[in-house]
Amino acid sequence: MRRSPLLIAVPLAILCAAVAPAAAQDSVGVRLRLRYEPRYEPGFVVLPFGGNDVAARAAREVVRQDLEYSDRFELKDAAGARPGDPVDAAAWRERGADWVLDGSVESSAGGLVLRLTLTDAVYGQQKGSGTFPLPAMGSRGFRMAVHAASDAVVRWATGEPGMAASRIAYVVQGRGSKEIYVVDSDGENPTRVTLDGSIALSPAWSPDGRKLAYTSYKSGAPFLYERDLGTGAERVVSNRSGINITPSYSPDGRTIAFGTTAGGNTEIATVGPGGLRQHTQSRRAENLSPSFSPDGGRIAFVSDRLGEPGVYVMGMPGGEARLVSEYRYGRGGYSTSPDWSPTGPWIAYSSRVNGVPQIVMVGADGEGARLLTDRGRNEDPSWAPDGRHLVFASPDREGGGLFVLDTVSGKVRRLASGRVGLPDWSPILVRATGTR
Repeated sequence: MRRSPLLIAVPLAILCAAVAPAAAQDSVGVRLRLRYEPRYEPGFVVLPFGGNDVAARAAREVVRQDLEYSDRFELKDAAGARPGDPVDAAAWRERGADWVLDGSVESSAGGLVLRLTLTDAVYGQQKGSGTFPLPAMGSRGFRMAVHAASDAVVRWATGEPGMAASRIAYVVQGRGSKEIYVVDSDGENPTRVTLDGSIALSPAWSPDGRKLAYTSYKSGAPFLYERDLGTGAERVVSNRSGINITPSYSPDGRTIAFGTTAGGNTEIATVGPGGLRQHTQSRRAENLSPSFSPDGGRIAFVSDRLGEPGVYVMGMPGGEARLVSEYRYGRGGYSTSPDWSPTGPWIAYSSRVNGVPQIVMVGADGEGARLLTDRGRNEDPSWAPDGRHLVFASPDREGGGLFVLDTVSGKVRRLASGRVGLPDWSPILVRATGTR
């Protein structure tokens, strides 16, 4: 999962221009319209958890917020309910709840245990139950383990994946430097990853969530690095002359695609077990920001071969590329930052609409384009592991920051504030190991 702003010929200067406000640009969005269809959100009540009072209250609050952030339910008030009370499904159904979640947190050797039971209040049937080991309260793993349990509840209720147990990597603009941070999917635990005192850009998660690839100017030139998030160990992935930017991992994690200088242009290349391979060959065109399809058989990338940046899809290892972003002959188009959904055929990207960058999604065949935002400037989308939510950057929306968009309902929530950008959403980092 990766994309980044267009970078052509003069790395740092053009990169800064690419993330600066867009110049007046003819509209390419005449056929794009903001479109969301209202959907029924079933009522969901999370009862007070029993057991260890402090841990139970903390775990319930995290689960309740995760379910709200899943954008699949309408959370109901549990007023009057007490921990340990039998679940009266019919009564909760009368109060508008289709789903009832009951739970408890108990102490165990070496930590805690969270027990959850989900009841379908419409049919009065148990839909799922599980026992989830939790680290001690206050440890770094406590909230993430509860997030994993929340994802299990989402799957019990909907049959679809959650995304709570994940993090987002992003770039923070400091005084004369840019550093990479990560933050939990609910906006908690922002943590700095790099301390280069230079310019770090375009973080990209490995498929196992253990590593980040990124570009840094700390050696004076834009080299590509890989950081092990567990050990802090780092290696140089590419220090080719010119630029080495916008990395993206293949689904098996063995190969990294990126944009690099070749023959005076920026071309798509990969580095992996077979060494370095070049996949585009252009004449006076720049190619960068690759993003792999879920099966690794294709990539989306940015090219200005028609005069302005557009999003293309190409088979791997290379060949004819198909334009999938909006382009009107004689009126151009300006689209960047593609990110291929990890669960389906959709590609999200940023496109200028009436001169303002907005978030668009389109099928990998170029069909079904949808405008997803129309308020403020919105850039650099990245898919969540559920294939439903996107994180994007906006310099002017509510004072600027990172925002999470539900592509089904259109709901938007703030994830991080300030001068931040270039987000990349991780895969699921912790999977629930509880029994069911």
